[in-house]
Amino acid sequence: MERARAKELGYEDPICSDFNATTAMYESCLEEVFKAIKKRRSGQVSVMIASHNEDTVRYALKKMHEYNVSREDRLICFGQLLGMCDQISFTLSQAGYSVYKYVPYGPVEEVLPYLSRRALENGSVLNCTLRERQLLWSELKRRLSNGQFIYKP
Repeated sequence: MERARAKELGYEDPICSDFNATTAMYESCLEEVFKAIKKRRSGQVSVMIASHNEDTVRYALKKMHEYNVSREDRLICFGQLLGMCDQISFTLSQAGYSVYKYVPYGPVEEVLPYLSRRALENGSVLNCTLRERQLLWSELKRRLSNGQFIYKP
C-alpha cells in the first residue's frame, strides 16, 4: 500500500529494498540522533529506538557508550511490538534501560500497512519467534533440572 501511495503521489519508495538497506538506513539515522544529543545535551533530544533486531540494539548501546549517554540520562529508550522479541525487552529492562512495548492502534486499513512494512523491511523479525522459542525451552529445561519452577531473581 505504501509503495502504491508513493507512486501515486510521486515520491520515492519509502520501503528499503532489503534487510541490509534497512539496517544501513537505521544506523545512519541513529548516528544523526546521537550527534544531535551531543550538540544539544540539555535534554532537548530524547529518542525511542524501536527495533526487534538484536544487532541494531547492540549498535545503539555501542553508540550510547561512544557518545557518553548513560541509561540514567533517560535520553534513549527502547521499544518493541507487544509480543515480539521479549528477550530484547527483558534484557534491556533488567539492565536498567527504559523499555516500552507498543501496540499499533486504529482501523485495520491504517494499521495493516504499518505491520506489512515492518515485515518487508525487517525479515529478521520473523526469526525472533524462533529465537524466543529456543530461549523459552532453554529456560524451561534449566528450571526443571534445578527444581526451580517459579522464577526468583
